Amino acid sequence: MSGHVLASLLPKQPLDLMRADQNWNAVATPDDWGRHVMDALGDSTGAVFEDPVLQQLVWIIPPGGADAWPAAPALGMTFYRAGDRLTVPGLDGDRGGTRWIHPPETDRLFTDADALRRAVESVVGPLDEAADLAPVRVCRSCATTTRDHVVIDAWESSNGLRRVSWACPPCWRDTGGSSGHLLDLRKPR
Repeated sequence: MSGHVLASLLPKQPLDLMRADQNWNAVATPDDWGRHVMDALGDSTGAVFEDPVLQQLVWIIPPGGADAWPAAPALGMTFYRAGDRLTVPGLDGDRGGTRWIHPPETDRLFTDADALRRAVESVVGPLDEAADLAPVRVCRSCATTTRDHVVIDAWESSNGLRRVSWACPPCWRDTGGSSGHLLDLRKPR
């Protein structure tokens, strides 16, 4: 990895809006099922950071690496190609929580785009079919991915940050549909 790639990727301050360019691109997934992707990649992952505000994990890939991937808006994925701007943490992270999970290293800056796609598809299914399917969520109880889910909790902070939790039908049924920490949003509060 050459110094000019890092210079175009890393901000000079703890957090900054950077522009993907001819040196690097990025793929972002929702952070919940993105953690399953990270597990599927194992040691073959390159640099990846977490953005808790956008609730996503962002992988750094070679330029043009995801150009042939189909758009998958139902999955909540974002592709950052040359010219697109995204918030990137410095190596020491940011007070707001945006931080490198796997920091860029001399020998492991990029995640191979083909390996990343295989890992994504092992978690959420074929990207070519994603547009026709429901969004993927992670069950808060059993941590499995599911397209058949029930909202069990919704929280919004005073600054507008929103977090929703889901359950898969078996876990939802096991709790009786609304016991303990599970919130049945159909009932008025």
